[in-house]
Amino acid sequence: VRTFGLTRNCDIRAEAVQTEGNSIQAKVFEDNNLLGTIRLNIPGIHNLKNALAAITVARQLQIPFDIIAQALEEFHGVYRRFDIKGERNEVLVIDDYAHHPSEVKATLNAARAGWDRRIVAAFQPHTFSRTKALCDDFAASFDDADLLTVTDIYPARETPIEGVTGKLIADAAVKYGHKNVVYLPTFEDIRRELPGLLQSGDIFISIGAGNICNISDALYNETF
Repeated sequence: VRTFGLTRNCDIRAEAVQTEGNSIQAKVFEDNNLLGTIRLNIPGIHNLKNALAAITVARQLQIPFDIIAQALEEFHGVYRRFDIKGERNEVLVIDDYAHHPSEVKATLNAARAGWDRRIVAAFQPHTFSRTKALCDDFAASFDDADLLTVTDIYPARETPIEGVTGKLIADAAVKYGHKNVVYLPTFEDIRRELPGLLQSGDIFISIGAGNICNISDALYNETF
């Protein structure tokens, strides 16, 4: 068994972690011996841990560290995972597929760690059953969003459950202490209200596994 992580008990570990924008840099140690430095062009501690997992496997396969480091630096992520569209009207537009509380928290934490900017999140809950079961967990996962907007639920394969809407999460977030939550059930509501909510210098992140990506696309392409 080989272990990886951020503590000294791990066989492969990262230290001296630095974050800036969508990049992470860290020193990597193997059995307490310094292998070198890696630079990732994807944000978030969760992605650093993923990289350490890949390094651990690669070292078991006796791949030289310089090749590993180069491959990691050349990886720029995948579609809809902290997918940076770019700047539009001084707002950085990002889309992410997160649809579980831990994923939502990791996505927003990556944005908070990488930029000193106000974060506006638009969350579309995915499926009625998940919203009902994890409502409180979702509500507690948006602490890193300065402003949270919540839409109605993307049903996917499910039929509606009486009384279960996106407003459950919006109301629960307020109950858990979030000070800036707006319930915008339809895309028409978002298109009407969002321009007035955004400020110059903001980060806007659309979050969810449904079609909420259409909002970030419209914002970036100026087709609101």
